[in-house]
Amino acid sequence: MCSLRIFYYSATVAPFNISSSKEAVLTLVRRFLGAKSSLLAAAQTVLANVAIQGTNIACGILTARTLAPSGRGALAAIIMWPQLLAYALTLGTPLSYIYYIKKRPDLSRQFSGASIVIAIVAGLTGSVIGALLIPHSLRTYPVETVHFAQWMVLLAPASLATVVLMAQVQSAGSFSQYNLFRFLSPVSILVGLVALRFSGVLTAYNAALVYLLAGIPALLWLLYLVWKSQRPVFTGLVEPGKLLLSYGVRAWGADLLGTVASQVDRVLVVSMLSPASMGLYVVAQSAAGVLNVIPNGVTTVILPKLAAKSNQQIRDMVGAAVRITFLLMLLASLPLFFGGDFLLRMVYGNKFDGAGAILPFLIVEGLLDGMTSLLSQAFLGAGMPGMVTLLQGCGILSAIPLMYVLIPRYGVRGAACSLMLATSVRFTFLMVNFPFRLKLRPPNIFIGLREFMTFVRTRQLVQPQQDT
Repeated sequence: MCSLRIFYYSATVAPFNISSSKEAVLTLVRRFLGAKSSLLAAAQTVLANVAIQGTNIACGILTARTLAPSGRGALAAIIMWPQLLAYALTLGTPLSYIYYIKKRPDLSRQFSGASIVIAIVAGLTGSVIGALLIPHSLRTYPVETVHFAQWMVLLAPASLATVVLMAQVQSAGSFSQYNLFRFLSPVSILVGLVALRFSGVLTAYNAALVYLLAGIPALLWLLYLVWKSQRPVFTGLVEPGKLLLSYGVRAWGADLLGTVASQVDRVLVVSMLSPASMGLYVVAQSAAGVLNVIPNGVTTVILPKLAAKSNQQIRDMVGAAVRITFLLMLLASLPLFFGGDFLLRMVYGNKFDGAGAILPFLIVEGLLDGMTSLLSQAFLGAGMPGMVTLLQGCGILSAIPLMYVLIPRYGVRGAACSLMLATSVRFTFLMVNFPFRLKLRPPNIFIGLREFMTFVRTRQLVQPQQDT
């Protein structure tokens, strides 16, 4: 706020003082990059998410226009399993590390070392599991695609290590570095794809190599930073390992089921429909995924701030974040909802004309999923990760039978509708369990005028004030 007032004074009262205006701008930039407050950290993360999503969209446009629906579907099928396994086999250690680093700072170095060891073991296990499952999952694809995907799943340990190391950077409050690392990977992918495109050798296989190897530079940079700042040790890991896994295994259910819930649609589309249908579905899902940049930025910032708070404070802080986030997501969704079909044809070409028919379902699903992910932070902050596990289980138990019924009958439209209905079940389950588990009414997701004006005046995203 002080930097904003300095900038305002420099621009209005003393417009000819160039050095003062320059200093005000530099002060404002330094404060934004430092991201000391929750609002600045959330704003910086949302901005990073926008840049990452924009880069991902550019990658998607390039591959879609070059490879057509069938090639784009094959690419998605190849890179799906390494990414799926990386997030499915975390054993809850990223969330557990963030939770316990505040509770037991005396064991921070041991926590760092234990989480790295867990990531290596789990990643190697995931590679074996993926190699066995891929032939059954990709049975509608050519044999060479299946074999190539099996080799690519060997990169799952690197992806899993990146997830764990990112959690350590996040828990330290280094959001500028955290967001920089996240942005490095998609930029590397875009550079690699552009190089292949201009060389005339952009195929589904080469593109998959770029997608899966582009994260290696960020991984090495993360490892160096964690080694320098956290100084992880690899002795005396029994106690910290038990603590990480005691919370982590309970939270892992949420991680595992959440990952499966977010990917089960693609897994079933891959196994039940053609590569061209998969390509249409991925394009529509990428367009709707633009909305995720807002809640993802907020959840990254809010979870470390909920530790050691009372249930009432947790509910009020999460409620304030939910209302602001829902308003922003709703405004951002309007152009996609009413003009999405035209935008998809203009950006991706007429070959992806069928993607516009499923976009409205995925937009509604994105709104509900964003609110669900934010509301679930209340249970994680209150030390109830098992509730989030049950939440994700409800989503999967709803999604799988719906997809087996609707996909054969309605194709990709049935997949999108199934996903929307399953997310509605998760959202309802979460709202119902606020009074049962936290003994509090669920927060309202619609912001009032008074609260909005308070937010505008204070610039505080989350405040422990009474949530009405």
